[in-house]
Amino acid sequence: MILRKFRLTFGSLLFASVALAITDGAELRSSAARRPIHRTVSFQEAVEGQEMFDLVVEPEAFIESCDSCGVAGCALDCLVPCDRWASVEYLLWWRRGQHFPALATTSPAGTAQGDAGVLPDATVLFGNETVGEDARPGGRVTVGGWLNDCRTCGVEGRFFALSEARISFAADSTTFPTLARPFRDPVAMTDEATLLAFPGFTGPGNVNITSNSNVLGGDFLYRCQAAQSATTKMDFLVGYQFSRIDEDFNINSFSTAINVPGIDAGTTFTTSEQFFARNEFHAAQIGLAAAYVNCNWHVDLLAKIAFGNMREAVTIAGQTTIVTPGPASTTNTTPGPLAGAANSGRHVNDEFAVSPELGINCRYSMNECLDLAFGYSFIYWSSLAQAGNQIDPMLNDPPPAFSLNSSSYWVHGLSVGANFRF
Repeated sequence: MILRKFRLTFGSLLFASVALAITDGAELRSSAARRPIHRTVSFQEAVEGQEMFDLVVEPEAFIESCDSCGVAGCALDCLVPCDRWASVEYLLWWRRGQHFPALATTSPAGTAQGDAGVLPDATVLFGNETVGEDARPGGRVTVGGWLNDCRTCGVEGRFFALSEARISFAADSTTFPTLARPFRDPVAMTDEATLLAFPGFTGPGNVNITSNSNVLGGDFLYRCQAAQSATTKMDFLVGYQFSRIDEDFNINSFSTAINVPGIDAGTTFTTSEQFFARNEFHAAQIGLAAAYVNCNWHVDLLAKIAFGNMREAVTIAGQTTIVTPGPASTTNTTPGPLAGAANSGRHVNDEFAVSPELGINCRYSMNECLDLAFGYSFIYWSSLAQAGNQIDPMLNDPPPAFSLNSSSYWVHGLSVGANFRF
């Protein structure tokens, strides 16, 4: 009888020791970083491990409930060792281009001087189309961390920037003997053209057009767990978003008088005009982020929307410089045909705007600390001022008083990168 009691007592102690070893193993930490040193487990593995443990021993007998989620042992996310993350991504994104009216024209040899370069019969060299939609590279950096052991709340910050999208066009009288800048006479209501080059009338002449577009943005998010299952987790997002989209447009032209009535031969006309638009968006945002795990594969989904103020600032400047030949040379300036007295200056407008964002990202875990990722993102702004849209579409000379022309804007594209957990 005594031997039997001894065996029962010894068996009970052995069973209890094994159970305590199992629970203590989940809390094993390294001396330096106080982290678990076992491998990362998935949601599914954690749940199955919890169910197996429940069959072997009653959790409440050995395990204290988690202060964050209230689950005894919290065998879901609290077993994952890394509570901070950072990612670096290479972007290949497209953006909405700019639409320009016809700004440079030509006509075939033999065209009458009065009809040369005049719309709608002239050939358009630049304008009358949307340009600047080509894909451009960029980068995005993300950092974040969980605020509790059970990963029910955390913070995350992101920043992205795209490389400059540049449009460039140049033409001269060597290539195009007839070269013109079309315009519309607002008094006579007729289409006309300034002949930069025309045989026996003006020349040499040239026109150069450039436009640049820059996009950057970032946000700060607070994540709060909304739901979780064995393989899926969903977080509610709330935070702040900032973005800035800058665009400029520059047109420069040159012409020399040869046989222009009332103008001395050799008189030069140099025109330089600039349109610059800066858009700054400050907003509050809400959204959802979902994560699905299947073995080493992770799929992250993002859907959020921001509500805030878009400050649209447009600056217009330009002039035409007229220099007569010597010896009694004179220099005079007049407003440019696109940047006139009525629309030049700095114009600011504050507009309520919304900016939704959608994203999908697929990650493959190389080990417990490194994922390789690829994905797609789409960001939209409901109101924005583009530089090309501020040019009078009718090309009236002189142009009318300034009126801000806003439109929607978007960027979208592919990403590839790496995600680090530590």
